[in-house]
Amino acid sequence: MEIKTLSSFPGCPFNDTFETFFDTYNLKEDVECYQLLFCPYGTGTCFTDLYKIKFKSRVVILNVIDLMIDSLDNVAIDELKQFCEHYPEQNFIIFSLHLNLRKELSIPNLYLDTIIPTSYTERLQHCEKKEISNRWLVLNADTKVHKVMSVSYLLSKDYWNNGDITFNMSVPTLVKSDRYKNITKVPDHLKEDFSRGYERFKSEDFNHLKIRNFDLTDDRVANNYNVNLLPVYENIAVEIINGTMFFESTPVLSEKEVQSVYAKNFPIYMNGPGIVRELKKFTQIDIFDDIIDHSYDEIEDHFERLAAAIDRNEHLLDGSTNISELWNDNRQRFEDNCKIMDDLLYDQNKQKTINHQKIKQALKHFDVSVAS
Repeated sequence: MEIKTLSSFPGCPFNDTFETFFDTYNLKEDVECYQLLFCPYGTGTCFTDLYKIKFKSRVVILNVIDLMIDSLDNVAIDELKQFCEHYPEQNFIIFSLHLNLRKELSIPNLYLDTIIPTSYTERLQHCEKKEISNRWLVLNADTKVHKVMSVSYLLSKDYWNNGDITFNMSVPTLVKSDRYKNITKVPDHLKEDFSRGYERFKSEDFNHLKIRNFDLTDDRVANNYNVNLLPVYENIAVEIINGTMFFESTPVLSEKEVQSVYAKNFPIYMNGPGIVRELKKFTQIDIFDDIIDHSYDEIEDHFERLAAAIDRNEHLLDGSTNISELWNDNRQRFEDNCKIMDDLLYDQNKQKTINHQKIKQALKHFDVSVAS
């Protein structure tokens, strides 16, 4: 079977999952396999490029790094439906970092799942905590709407000064709120809080950490974490993780969730609904649900979910809990999580076991016989 790489992400080359799979198993029919960095902005592969391919096999695998989005930062649901409808004779298996995306799609010739697609060229280091404070952290490289809104809500609280926040304020908002297809309205009972916090955000009246911004042209994920973020993480143990996407009906996985594991922080996730459930299912990490109230996770209204994530965990944010003592009581659980993530990212045998099983399940879905 030929595997064609159409594009890739610098510093995160594709691993050899499909090479070893096709070397290990015999398929009763030819299957096409393409690997790509999906990007609608011209730096990777997009649907326009995929339409140029003359697919020949009944089953086509697309192994996608990053997220399948449109130019307005929405999950490309409509485009994906149109693509599959354009090729009624093909059955598409797409592996991406969208967790449980098939929940909202019912396309007969499409199967969706997530595998571990890349091999990091540099290891993410385990954070060695120093003197842990009662402060919390929110990292933001840009001013996407959901990141501004989550920080604004935090800044509306009496404990706003307990937080350390990063933002590249020179970057304009990438997408205006009215361009998100699935965004909900801000509930009336939250408007005053968001407005009050946003005024503080606009005036930069908060503890604005100045760290080097990630450079998409030159930086690598692991190096950025090891050099720029680790020093910030050493004295912090509670992190509000603003994910790459938020105004969707399913969550996405990115380096942000992974970095927090290696930072050994108690995580509060700002992502699509179900991020806690799906992250636990996919990685098997401990998400500390005996300490963190993750009941916000399944709330579909986006702003209600955002507010609940913060309000239901004020005990970790308002300074009333001795975070250093709490962290030390759970030190081994953080170490265990790092070991689990190391196995997923760097243990090739572990990767192959997980990935090969998922590929077999996908092929079975379209009645492709697989033999050893």
